[in-house]
Amino acid sequence: MRITGGLPLRFVFVALVGVFSIFDLRAADDMRVMSFNISCDYGADGENNWEFRRETLLDVIREDDPDLLGVQEAVPGQMDDLNASLSGYRSFGVGRDDGVRAGEHMAIFYKKDAFDLLDWGTFWLSETPDKPGKGWDAMCCRSVTWGKFRRKESGETFCFANTHLDHVGTTARAESAKLILRRLSRIAGKDEPFFISGDFNVSDKDGVYATMTKGIDDVPGLYDSNKIAKEREIAQEYTFHNWDQVDPKDGSVIDYIFVNDKVDVKKFKIDPVRHSDGRFASDHVSIVATISFR
Repeated sequence: MRITGGLPLRFVFVALVGVFSIFDLRAADDMRVMSFNISCDYGADGENNWEFRRETLLDVIREDDPDLLGVQEAVPGQMDDLNASLSGYRSFGVGRDDGVRAGEHMAIFYKKDAFDLLDWGTFWLSETPDKPGKGWDAMCCRSVTWGKFRRKESGETFCFANTHLDHVGTTARAESAKLILRRLSRIAGKDEPFFISGDFNVSDKDGVYATMTKGIDDVPGLYDSNKIAKEREIAQEYTFHNWDQVDPKDGSVIDYIFVNDKVDVKKFKIDPVRHSDGRFASDHVSIVATISFR
């Protein structure tokens, strides 16, 4: 049997399979990285308490299917729920208040079948970063969780970190950004892909954002994946909605995924305020960057 142009149908079929295989291979090289401030379970949010929105939030994560996930504001009970419900993932991170379990976790979840965790650690955003404590004029203890990974299929190594800057202390945020760049540049090194997710509690007009993107001294800045993505899927141009109490015209992006120059960002997504079931997953929305390595 032959088709237009004289090519055998079998040949065309094989060729198409080859083309789709190439596309599949390229897609397989991509990684989805999610950042999500899940809002603490302190039992004071009425209809937005964790018990009512837990399944909604889990559905958001499952639907976006991240390879790597950085969460902020996850208190111990929420960490227990996430670890029990997100099959296929492992997590690491410590409570910010005591370096063990107390307080919010800046935890990282990763697909256990896709990555080997080579090393990980935590440091605090303070004048004494190697032990739990508040820094500068911060209201809360703030920390960074980082991990070094190896992709099982390709053998590529990279560093991923996750953080949450203080919501009150302006000096604390400014000094935290500098500390993050200095510390993580040593941990990640200059030659490997590196990216950090987090709630930075500032817009892109703030000096903290300028520090993260322009760098300090001999430490280069990072790139905002939202700004350099080849494709954007944006439900709204803000990431904190305070249970839908923020006027969209006054909202801004305060959650970020910053990457170094070894990372390409193919797509950046800001999820809608409300999930498909009509419920809030958190007082923030999740953000997702689809990346590959150069």
